[in-house]
Amino acid sequence: MVSWIAFKAFLKRAWAWCKKNWKIFLGASIPIIILIIAGRSSSAKNLIAKIREDYEKEIDVIDRAHEKEIADIELAQKRYAESVERIENEFLENREELDSKKKKEIQKIISENADNPGEITRRISEITGFDIHVS
Repeated sequence: MVSWIAFKAFLKRAWAWCKKNWKIFLGASIPIIILIIAGRSSSAKNLIAKIREDYEKEIDVIDRAHEKEIADIELAQKRYAESVERIENEFLENREELDSKKKKEIQKIISENADNPGEITRRISEITGFDIHVS
């Protein structure tokens, strides 16, 4: 009778351990089940070899995808740098052209309206976009 009570207590503790650590139990039981299903040891070796081969293929695919991603990022960064440089160059060229055009137009306005400072101020404001007040 005492041994039966001790055995029941052991089973309850074992069940509590299994509920807490079910992942370990499941992880240990899967290879055992595979070995039982596979039957022969040579089949198990073939199965393990196949699993290893599939794993290596998957790692290979992941590595290639990672390398491609890095190459794409580097290409995008290179294109970005080239685009920024081209835009900056175009901006500088256009700015210089606009500055020289504005200077010529301002000189023309001053020479045409030498006797009318209000008109000069108004037209220069229109060209430059600045509010100019003459007192």
